Amino acid sequence: MTSNADHTTLAAWPLAICRALAARGIPADPILAQVGLNRGELTAHPDGRVDIRLMTEFWNQVLAVTDDEAFGLTVARYVQPMHFRALGLLLHTTGNLEQALLKLSHYSALVSNSATTRIEQTPSCLGFCIAPIEGVTISAMAIDSFLATLALFAEQLGAEQPVLSSVELMRSHPESTAPWERFFKAPVRFGAERNALWLNRAQLNSPSVMGDPQLAAFNESVVKSYVDALQATPFSHRVKQLVAAQLQQGEPKIQRIAERLNLTERSLRRHLRQEGRTYRELVQQCRMEVAEHYLSHSDMSVTDIALSIGFSDTSNFSRAFARHAGKSPSEFRTRSRQA
Repeated sequence: MTSNADHTTLAAWPLAICRALAARGIPADPILAQVGLNRGELTAHPDGRVDIRLMTEFWNQVLAVTDDEAFGLTVARYVQPMHFRALGLLLHTTGNLEQALLKLSHYSALVSNSATTRIEQTPSCLGFCIAPIEGVTISAMAIDSFLATLALFAEQLGAEQPVLSSVELMRSHPESTAPWERFFKAPVRFGAERNALWLNRAQLNSPSVMGDPQLAAFNESVVKSYVDALQATPFSHRVKQLVAAQLQQGEPKIQRIAERLNLTERSLRRHLRQEGRTYRELVQQCRMEVAEHYLSHSDMSVTDIALSIGFSDTSNFSRAFARHAGKSPSEFRTRSRQA
């Protein structure tokens, strides 16, 4: 679990996956350990955040163990609105389901800030759309699970059937589309240009059973405070995330990073100075953190790791890593796995 990664998801999410695995008789703890997560820590801090890179690795391992590319749909059945903490309470106390979906889109960073969400509206339908962020890898199973969770929430919050009009998924066409069609009970299009859940607006506007304006206002204030704190990310963290996403294509120039942040190079350097950092220092730190991640959680050779983060040879990488970590890459790998 992490609290300072730029792209994270709520700790309650991997716990839902654990419950779904347990229902199939599959132990989750060994899979969590493979990617550097610990169920005890997740359970003790359900409001905590999980680095999306670890989360994506976890999904990949779950796919390998279950051999079920539709498993994200199963996970949705183990997620409840209360797992979204104050946001779940807000969904329950809004005036109707359409308002709840608008609030969920607006505050979706509480659940995960690893993708962007938006609402599209037509006269007959409301579309809850999820767009990837460049350089951030998210499992297709995670998207399935989130959209499936929304569909179940709609039912739980009193939407009349049929609430779904159609579903669009960017994931590649699976061998069998039947699991998705059975779950959503609506047409599902794969290989789409976006991920979207389209809901019939006529079924969304009935008053909520639990609608309460005063409670909704209070719950929204709690959610807003949480999201504001989450999004108050230092420039140095944002720079490191962008650098990490581009390292395999070579060290990105500061001008490119500044453009991605809608800043001039001069402004970016000034922001970093105010945080006591330099671009060169952040690039080097990012390289070492990515190297630590590969050494701890992959079987990549030291040579391949060195080349993947921009070093021309293993010797230079090993010397730089030893200065950073106080031990050689091989020693670091051995100790991290023992731990």
